[in-house]
Amino acid sequence: MQVTDICDLFAGCIGVENVVSGERLALRNPGYCEDSFVSGVLLTPISTEQVSQICKLAQAHQIPIVPHGGLTGLVQGTASKPGQVALSLENMNSVREVDPIQGMIVADAGVVLQQVIDATEPHGMHVGVDLPSRGSLTLGGMASTNAGGIQALRYGMARDNILGLEVVLPDGTVLDLTNRLVKNNAGYDLKQLFIGAEGTLGIITKVVMRLHSKPAGIGTALIGCPSADALFDVLLSAKQSFGGGLISFEAMWPDYFNLTTGHLGNRLLETECAIYGIIEIGQWGAGDAQELLTEFLADGFERGTIADGVVAQSDTQRQAIWQIREDSDIVDTAHGPSLSYDVGLLLRDIPDYVARIKSRLSAECPEMESFVFGHLGDGNLHVMVGPAPAPGQHATVDNIIYGALEAFHHTTVSAEHGIGLEKKSHLSQSRSPEAISTMLEIKKALDPSNMANPGKILSGQ
Repeated sequence: MQVTDICDLFAGCIGVENVVSGERLALRNPGYCEDSFVSGVLLTPISTEQVSQICKLAQAHQIPIVPHGGLTGLVQGTASKPGQVALSLENMNSVREVDPIQGMIVADAGVVLQQVIDATEPHGMHVGVDLPSRGSLTLGGMASTNAGGIQALRYGMARDNILGLEVVLPDGTVLDLTNRLVKNNAGYDLKQLFIGAEGTLGIITKVVMRLHSKPAGIGTALIGCPSADALFDVLLSAKQSFGGGLISFEAMWPDYFNLTTGHLGNRLLETECAIYGIIEIGQWGAGDAQELLTEFLADGFERGTIADGVVAQSDTQRQAIWQIREDSDIVDTAHGPSLSYDVGLLLRDIPDYVARIKSRLSAECPEMESFVFGHLGDGNLHVMVGPAPAPGQHATVDNIIYGALEAFHHTTVSAEHGIGLEKKSHLSQSRSPEAISTMLEIKKALDPSNMANPGKILSGQ
């Protein structure tokens, strides 16, 4: 079908104003995936009922649907083709219910994370998932990719914070899985099928999330350590000292730290160190988080595990510390578009892994630089390589980043970004043949016509 025919078909279902094409579509930012709007048609329904109607109509005419969230994904998960339609829930953006006593919030999938933060703050509550893209990340996208973020050490990934979902299957069936209970063992927990499925099994239209009590105080410190082993020692000490109060523990290798602080003009630390970290703790009871963290750093100085450090004395200083870690777009600003990877390893293997990829990149791609940072507390590393190579070299860099994982056990090619198109040829490094076969069987059972985000995650569909 031609674009005009597809537009006419769905306009009769959801209204002309909710079918975006032509110049209106060309004005939109495709986010981090240049092919987000290649289909030429974007549908913006206003209700679950309209999403259901879209799916039924698409099924009848064999038109695949590519769901879009905030377009902040980095694995080409929102790429579309001619003959398909993209679907955004941007018009389904209401917070439906906030219940601080039950400890949950119900919201449309098009709600952005910052809306949830703003809605829960007056109640002294917050959600456990937080990412730098909080101003554009939608709840549907967060659930579909099982997003992690900077507080996963304390609160877990998206799936650990989601109580329930509403999902529209590819045939238009609406599954009401909007559980509000922490304990509900009535049969299969079907919501888990859709969390992390990247829209390949259905379209998430509502999300029920757990809420957590906000700490009375926050302590945030930027530290520099003489070695990675010293930083690991600090992490272990922080777990023992703060227990569940340890919210975040981040790491930045000098290449990344020096680039971002140089660009921001905000180094904060005077000593050149082998590795840098951010520690954030929460204090729910008596005591002062800043004082506790200051005492903790003093002990680290005395033991020689911390070479330099500063504790934020205001929210402005806290934001300045986090900006160093979160503003990774600086790499693209300095070097042009970069390749971005997120891998997961056992903590003890991280220093050796970083050394291996740097050595191989230096030998095989000397014109490129690597910038390493990540969520050290949960073993999730981000590696950015720039400038982005010619298409023929992309596979070379992939083989370096993912090939180096083969020297270690218990690794993943995707710790939080998902698989999309970008990583599906490497999925077998992280999942067994039996697991991938089972995934394919689930896909066939829920989407036999392959209408839901086809081609993503799994090969051989």
